[in-house]
Order: sequence, then structure tokens, then C-alpha cells
Amino acid sequence: MHKLKVGITGAGGFIGSHLVPRIHAENVDTILVSGPGKNAVKFNDAITADILDSELLKRSFEGTNTIIHLAAQSSVRDSFENPMESLKINTLGTISLLNTCKDLGIKNVIIVSSAEVYGNSEFNPVSEEAPGIPLSPYGVSKVAIEQICFVYHKAYGINFIILRPFSIYGPRMSRKSIIYEIFYKMKTRRDITLFNITGIRDYCYIDDLVQAIKNILCTDLTGFKIYNVGSGIGTNSKQLAEMIQSIMKASGKISEHESSDRPKKADINCLIANIDKAKTELKWEPVTPLFEGLKTTIRSFLDEE
Repeated sequence: MHKLKVGITGAGGFIGSHLVPRIHAENVDTILVSGPGKNAVKFNDAITADILDSELLKRSFEGTNTIIHLAAQSSVRDSFENPMESLKINTLGTISLLNTCKDLGIKNVIIVSSAEVYGNSEFNPVSEEAPGIPLSPYGVSKVAIEQICFVYHKAYGINFIILRPFSIYGPRMSRKSIIYEIFYKMKTRRDITLFNITGIRDYCYIDDLVQAIKNILCTDLTGFKIYNVGSGIGTNSKQLAEMIQSIMKASGKISEHESSDRPKKADINCLIANIDKAKTELKWEPVTPLFEGLKTTIRSFLDEE
């Protein structure tokens, strides 16, 4: 890997906490910026900063040549409860960062978007060319991020690679996630109820996403490019729960809750990644089977108890 000086926002978050040690193992200098959240992983050399504080970002990222932007409000459920907060942190926070890049002359930016931009796609697996019709305020915030990045690419010559991760999971993932919810319910009771047990998602292990980002750092960041990051395999919530039952050696009835964790008409029935573009252009593909990744994740939950 060529010598780089990389700035990372959201360094103490779920993705950042896995990425930073892997980046430190390479021949890369880093400037880490982490939000003030109490659950953030603390790195000794991290700067605590609000993503909306452009002046502090400018002072922090002086001298960097590449930015990896991970800072975000990442809960779809929370975005329905507080859409303004989701748009403020995600969209306005990204604009704050892009103004910093423009002012400092930083020309290479890696953005972590989301598969939520697709909404209920007509075709699955869904490719990067599919129209973005988001069904959550979180998804809207990510579409807005992608659009503003395109504007900054055209207007100021900033190069962007945008990743659209599907359902990323692994140790230190949010306790609001369906995987943690299943784990907790199985640990405390036998029978469990879930929202939309037939809903299909594409689960991709955190280490595979980290490898995709590392592959990008080894390439020439030019132009404006978008890549799906997923496993290419769909799994419904009931199948997911059955896998976790097997790992935990648990039993019990799996049923569907009468209500939903998001408005019913805004639910997504199926979302699976077409990852051909990432395989071809980034020389990347996932290597972690879902069952193996779940075993590691469940073990990490138990260690935290």
C-alpha cells in the first residue's frame, strides 16, 4: 500500500472501530475524528469533534490526502422517530466535511452510504444502476449525501468512491440491530416474536466491508464511482433466528409481531446485493459465511455480558 495520510470520521463507531486497527497495520498515517457519543470506541490518538464543526475539521484534517467518511446516524428506526436529526447528522454533516475537503484541497473521499437508498427494488439482486427510491428518512439522507457528493465532484474536482453496504453485522454492532434483538430474546426467553419474519436482507460481515475499503485505498481514486457491498445472498428474519438458535443451542417458537418497527407501507420486503461491479473493479468479494460470522458475533455479545 502506498504511503498515505488518511482522515477517518466516525473512527470510534461500529465500522471505524474495526477499520482503524486494520489501517494502522498498514503503511498508512491516520488522523482519527470521533463523535462525542458515549458508546464510541476510544482511540488514544482520536480527536473528539462534532461533524458539523467545520473549523475543527479543517484544523484536524490539514495535510491529509484521503478521507474515509463513516460518521453517521445509522438507525433506520431512529430516523422515523427523529427524521430531522438523521438529516442533520448525515446530510448536513457530510456537507460540512465536503466544505472542509474543498477548502483544504483534499481530492479523494470514500463515502459509506447505504443499501437503504434502493427502497423496495423491483429487481433482486439489485445493481448500482437501479433507481434510488428510499422508504425511510435515513435512506433519504443517504440519497442526499450521494447527490451532494456528485455536485462537489463536478464543481470542485473531488474524486469519490461511494460504498452502499447492505446489512453489515459483527462484534460491537448496534444493540438496536435485529441480530442483537434475536440474541437477547433467546438469552432471556424461549419463544420470540420478530417484525416481518419473511423480510429478506443481505448480511455482510464487518471484516468483509473493511477489506473493501482497504482495497479502495490500494487503487487510484478517480472520478465518481458507486459500489454495492454485500454477500449476494438473501436471508429472511426467520432463517436468521434459526441460525442463532443453532449457535446458542436454544429452542422456541419464532413468530411475527403484530406491529412493525417501521411503518408497514415503508417496509422493505427484499434487498439483496448484486456485487459483480465490486468483484470486477475493486477485486473484492466477501469471504465470511453468514453462520461463521454469526458465531463470532454471538460470542462477542456473550463476552460483553
